[in-house]
Amino acid sequence: MSDPNPNSASDEFPEPKVIYDFDPFHLPPEYLQAVGLVVAASSQTESVMRELIGALLNIDNVEAIALCAHMTAPLKDHVARTLIELNAPGASEVDELDDLLDAVEGALTKRNTVVHNSFLIDPGTQQVMSWREKARGSLQTALVPVTVEEIQQDAALINKAGLDVIEFMMRHGLGPRFRKGPLREVLDRKKKARAERRARFGAKY
Repeated sequence: MSDPNPNSASDEFPEPKVIYDFDPFHLPPEYLQAVGLVVAASSQTESVMRELIGALLNIDNVEAIALCAHMTAPLKDHVARTLIELNAPGASEVDELDDLLDAVEGALTKRNTVVHNSFLIDPGTQQVMSWREKARGSLQTALVPVTVEEIQQDAALINKAGLDVIEFMMRHGLGPRFRKGPLREVLDRKKKARAERRARFGAKY
């Protein structure tokens, strides 16, 4: 007997021919190491962006951490570009740093590709691939084979982008300026704690 519904769920969603292994614990160790290198290099380069912002504002490294701790990478980029335009002695320095920040932006885009897309293994060939997803205006997906060497190259590019910004800072005498004195102990900032301190110590403490 034929199916009375030609658009049944079985026709719309056929059984997959290959069941890929998405378990990250099954990835080869060399892939995990390469992905970890991308993450570590990205963290280092983002810390360079923080130090650049602090130097352009002429604040110390602790204040720079307080200012930038929760900034996204794109926001750090926008702030750094704005500050260099406001304070650079000439347009050549603005253009030079813009070139370097373009490189950082491109490098961190590679980071996003690595860390925001799932890795999987073809159970037949044991080939490692990346499941790429985009949804900017329309949904686009792709299954892309990826090698350890490609991920390592991305990590090296991300690291170099940060080092180039450091070199720019050194050539132009831009910080970072390090805090010399000790930090104040962390205060309990809740309303009740403030009232207790005032009751105990008075107006000045």
